[in-house]
Amino acid sequence: MNNKSKNGLDLIRISASKVKGVWGKVFLATLIYLAPLILLCAIPYAGWAISFAMFGYLTLGYLNYMQQIMSGQNPSLKVLFVQKEFMQAIILGIILAVGVAVGLVLFIIPGVLMIGYYSLALFVLNEEKIASVTDTLNVCARKMIGNKTAMFAYKVIFYLGYALVGTATIIAMMFIAELYATALALGIVLTVVLAVVSISLLALITMYMYAANVVFYDEIVRPTVVEEYSVKAPAPAEEAKVEAPAEEVKEEVEVKEEVKEEVKKAPAKKPASTTATKTTTKKTTAKKATKE
Repeated sequence: MNNKSKNGLDLIRISASKVKGVWGKVFLATLIYLAPLILLCAIPYAGWAISFAMFGYLTLGYLNYMQQIMSGQNPSLKVLFVQKEFMQAIILGIILAVGVAVGLVLFIIPGVLMIGYYSLALFVLNEEKIASVTDTLNVCARKMIGNKTAMFAYKVIFYLGYALVGTATIIAMMFIAELYATALALGIVLTVVLAVVSISLLALITMYMYAANVVFYDEIVRPTVVEEYSVKAPAPAEEAKVEAPAEEVKEEVEVKEEVKEEVKKAPAKKPASTTATKTTTKKTTAKKATKE
């Protein structure tokens, strides 16, 4: 891809090295992010709807946490739940989750295209602070032009990991379900153990995938220039910064004008050197006249 990461495996290695020293913090944050989304999916309909609604909001907080901790900062876990762009994140999360799910279930290619063009839309939202969801998706799609293959080069490894864990969990649940008729207590215990193991494995895959996402975004997506769009809403602080210099310039102009007026009004004084020269000339003339 560039001089930092030559291929997908190299990018995963670089991202893994960046979280090595903070592995415990990242894994805990990943569990806090992922556990509610997975457990809610166990509740039909209402749980699914809540999980879909929370996906974008929690993901925005999680990737913000990952970006901070991988840049050497020490963010608090509250970063996972405090987001200014929460409404855009919720809407984006629903669009991405529904689009990818429907695309993969009905037609594989649309789902893959959704992942390729829009899977980093929340990164763009977090970076650009774009006010419009439509503009965020458009900017993300334009930034991903020419970069989709590079992204799939490393993401396919994590998707295979998700598929293996999901398949193993389903098979294990089929065996555990048979115990509920004969050994209910054992079945419940094994279900809890399976849930803990499955969530832990998924969290492990997720933390490394998002670490790779951060490295990929920093190396490839962020430097990609998207021209002719001005959808970033200016913050109040930025507006104040823009207005302040203008006021200062006005004050400076007024002061200069006042100084000019005072200079014009002040009476002109003859230079001292000229007066002294004239006096010396008069004295010299008088002396010559006396001698004559």
